[in-house]
Amino acid sequence: MTTTTDVVIVGAGPTGLALAHFLAGHGVRTIILERRPTPSGHPRATVINTRTMELLRHLGVDAEVRRAGVPLENTARITWCTQLAGTELAGLDIIGSAAALMERAGNSPVLPVICSQNRVEALLVDRLPESARLIRGGTADELTTTEHGVRVRTQDQETVEARYAVLAEGLHGSLRETVGLKRTEATPLGRLLDIHFSADLTPWTAGRESALYWVLNDTVRGVLITVDPKRGEWLLEIPALTPDEEHTYFEQEVDHRKLIEAAVGEAGDAIKDLQIHSVRTWVMGSTGLESWRSADGRVLAAGDAAHTFPPTGGFGMNTGIQDAHNLAWKLAAVLGGGASDALLDSYERERRPVAEFNAWHSEHNARQKRGLLQSEADPAEFARTIDQHRPHFDFEGQTLGFTYEPAPGEPVVRDIVTYHPTAQPGHRAPHAWLDRDGERISATDLARDGFALLTGPGGAVWEQVGREIAGLPLTVAVIGAGGSGPRDVTGVFASAYDLRGAEAVLVRPDGHVHARLPGADPHQELRQAAGRITRSEAEGPS
Repeated sequence: MTTTTDVVIVGAGPTGLALAHFLAGHGVRTIILERRPTPSGHPRATVINTRTMELLRHLGVDAEVRRAGVPLENTARITWCTQLAGTELAGLDIIGSAAALMERAGNSPVLPVICSQNRVEALLVDRLPESARLIRGGTADELTTTEHGVRVRTQDQETVEARYAVLAEGLHGSLRETVGLKRTEATPLGRLLDIHFSADLTPWTAGRESALYWVLNDTVRGVLITVDPKRGEWLLEIPALTPDEEHTYFEQEVDHRKLIEAAVGEAGDAIKDLQIHSVRTWVMGSTGLESWRSADGRVLAAGDAAHTFPPTGGFGMNTGIQDAHNLAWKLAAVLGGGASDALLDSYERERRPVAEFNAWHSEHNARQKRGLLQSEADPAEFARTIDQHRPHFDFEGQTLGFTYEPAPGEPVVRDIVTYHPTAQPGHRAPHAWLDRDGERISATDLARDGFALLTGPGGAVWEQVGREIAGLPLTVAVIGAGGSGPRDVTGVFASAYDLRGAEAVLVRPDGHVHARLPGADPHQELRQAAGRITRSEAEGPS
């Protein structure tokens, strides 16, 4: 049987599912092929950062994700201890006060959340739009190019033909090599043992709720990861730090229950409702591809199929979903005929430096973590030095502040910890609460369905100009203290965007600033900016 669609997506992890949702928002049909007949129950990634929550908000599932998980403001602490029931060595507060929480809340319409990857996947599957079809058990084993696109054949002889294919098949997928996407791999940083279990740990966590509990003792040096304390769901992650530990955890039979008891510091009968659900071992390290797009241009890679990092920082799932968001509007523009195929080259040009920075930072965190786990458990020394590890756990600047247009010689992230809002080209357009006919909206909402041209009270001329420019799905918003447009009732928009006179900011559908237009010749400026998008000139945002 042959089925035709616009885009075929291989892999129904968070990246592939998010891509189907984002493409549906632009009217693009998709078929998702997933080799697993049933969803995974293992949590894997657990933290959804602020930027990813913004994207899930645009899909209308953020509230459900928050209900399915744990608000980070309730577990915004990292604890180091000899055992959960033992001596506390140090603590690091990510949000240490109400004032810090308010400052963090001012950066975005949402806050980050702890919600395991398997729950996110389940919600995205449940809310799949009609234009997206998921085929489970559809292992894609052949991908070829046709006159008009690609053909993917599954093991059960089902065939899908599409204009483009996106491989979101994860680290171990087999199709990338067949289309010439060659994998690269850094030296692995070690192997890890994951134990997913349920237990009532509230006797030892109540009053010091944390996202992570690092435990350091003679039996276990690893981390208890909060998955869902309301349901008593946890993940114990133990890296092998020495050859002896390699042997202990991976080369002989392991009593996983005893490892949990050693981490908690109590015998099994003292840990209520202890139940092990799943165990996995895996290699920690970074991988990539020489190119994210095939030579014929028809196949692109995203998420773990394009890059993997150590888990230290939690950027894997988040980076993949953000890949999908960047790619979706570009595929839609090309498929709809409004942009040249060259626009798709900007996907890798923009996303690869972000992924490489996230890989570097995750590797740096992993090496620092190894040093901490191998150090002697001296409470005074931990307390004195723990704040130097803040960028491992507190990375709002990295989450929201990355840019697609860094200055020459500058990294894509200038400050890992602190986010500095800016409406300069390449950056995510800053959040500011606005009032639109009595409804509170975010400035980030205005580009949800297409491009947005944002201007201040002196830019009313743009309303007429925007109606005259063809080729872009464009919303023009004149934002001020009065008038018919959204009102800047707090003054945050005026401060963050810093628009003078008739100046305007053109924001792309992925929420990043494409250009600042001075307003001296609005017709010409907007035509030139639109042309750079549809022709995709190599310089990127400007």
